[in-house]
Amino acid sequence: MRKYGVFYLGLLVLVLGGCSNRNKMPEFIPTPTVSPTPIVDIEEEPEEVTEHEDIPIEELDLSKVETTPKYIRMSKFGSTLNVRSKPSTDSDIIGYLVHREKIDVIAIKDGWAAFIDDDIVKYVSADYLVDERPEYLEAPTVTPTPTPAPTPTAEPTKKPEATPEAEPTETPDSTEEEAADE
Repeated sequence: MRKYGVFYLGLLVLVLGGCSNRNKMPEFIPTPTVSPTPIVDIEEEPEEVTEHEDIPIEELDLSKVETTPKYIRMSKFGSTLNVRSKPSTDSDIIGYLVHREKIDVIAIKDGWAAFIDDDIVKYVSADYLVDERPEYLEAPTVTPTPTPAPTPTAEPTKKPEATPEAEPTETPDSTEEEAADE
């Protein structure tokens, strides 16, 4: 009986401790951490590495730079937005942003938004930025595949019934006849 009391007391503590509001993260947005590795053909000569023409963070006076908070808005669940080193689709991808992530934009020019992250000026396409935090995207639901309705099979044709054979006429048992003769 004492074991049950200890068990229920432990269960009560676990439930009350696990249901508190202190450990919830309402604004958690997972960020991809794995960057894709480029496929390199061994026979191809490596391209020349060009130096990034980043705006050095030292040249910017962060106290004078006006930033505008913007949010990333994607159209599909699970999509990511490429962060680039230069305002061009030909530049290197140096990171990713996900739906609802907030960035502080320095400037928007020619369809590219510049922002500072890790003391480096980075660029994203301005088409995916909005002023207000967008709603969560719904995860796609699995569409059940319909099961085909059973097709009615034709009833098997009845075999013609065999005509009853003529029943043999009964012949009296010889033992019965003998018993009657006696």
